[in-house]
Amino acid sequence: MTLHQNLYLQDILSEPESLRTALDRYAAQTLTDAAARLKRGEFSSVVLTGMGASYCAAYPTWLRLTALPIPVSWVETSELLHYAPGLVNARTLLVVISQSGRSAEILSLISGEQVAHPALLVGVTNDLESPLAQQAQVVLPIHAGPERTVSTRTYLNSLATLLLAACQLLESPLEPARAALLVAADSAETFLTHWEEQVSVFRHGVGLPKRMIIAGRGSSLAAVMNGSLILKEAAKVTYEGMSAPYFRHGPLELADEHLTLWMFAGAAKTRGLNRDLAVEAQGWGARVLWVDSQPDLELQTLLIPTVDDFARPLVEILPLQLYSLAAAELNGMEAGSFRRIGKVTDRQ
Repeated sequence: MTLHQNLYLQDILSEPESLRTALDRYAAQTLTDAAARLKRGEFSSVVLTGMGASYCAAYPTWLRLTALPIPVSWVETSELLHYAPGLVNARTLLVVISQSGRSAEILSLISGEQVAHPALLVGVTNDLESPLAQQAQVVLPIHAGPERTVSTRTYLNSLATLLLAACQLLESPLEPARAALLVAADSAETFLTHWEEQVSVFRHGVGLPKRMIIAGRGSSLAAVMNGSLILKEAAKVTYEGMSAPYFRHGPLELADEHLTLWMFAGAAKTRGLNRDLAVEAQGWGARVLWVDSQPDLELQTLLIPTVDDFARPLVEILPLQLYSLAAAELNGMEAGSFRRIGKVTDRQ
């Protein structure tokens, strides 16, 4: 099979159109009642939970919802089940994200045997016939369509759907947010038009480094975490994602000629911190790939589309997706193919 025929690549290239569908079909009235109940003080906490790419996709929304006057948690469903069930009680707004709506942890969670029934269960899923969709009082469809390999459309559509949901819960204007995300979808389409050139640059210019770390802060951590996940899943290479401060507090010792560091510029408030760390790592001999919408005079820059800060998480994952194609080829693997797992994880 040639790369052009690869199902994973086809899923990546179809992301912009799928994203536009999700944004166009997001129903403004879906969370109206939930937002009103939140304002009336009927919820004592909010919990966002999922596994894998669904868990990663919720991070930017968790950051935004921390502006609420009640505690907001972001936790893997497995940890919620076995170690933190006390986060959910009869006054909790529980948001469960699962593209399949039927993975093992999700089924255990909605059974109510290990975690209390919440005040409101919101299900974010791609399968409206799934147990999650059937059990939830409010369903947010992500409209990603059939996805055949590693999470691509389901990740981006979940991310965008959750950001719109955050706007409603925070009583922020929905339409400007939707418009910003639609611009990001169009920008992603333009970016992916040049996928062959990008993959070639990664194949010949980056290769398979001995060590690679992907780092960032704030909402960029969605791409950091999901990028690390898909490189393992789609390309079978062991590269690590972490926050930039975590890299500063120890792993910076790895900075030498054997390390490649992806550093996401991210939001303006911490861009300078990220850049200082990237320049320092480069000074110790590391190869730094600076991910930003503007070229840097000192750092090799991987350019991503210029979009509103709100929508930036949607485009940050794109270079990592394309790199995973090059990495799989260099590693002798069919990109996105499963060897040990399947599309739905049916065991904890």
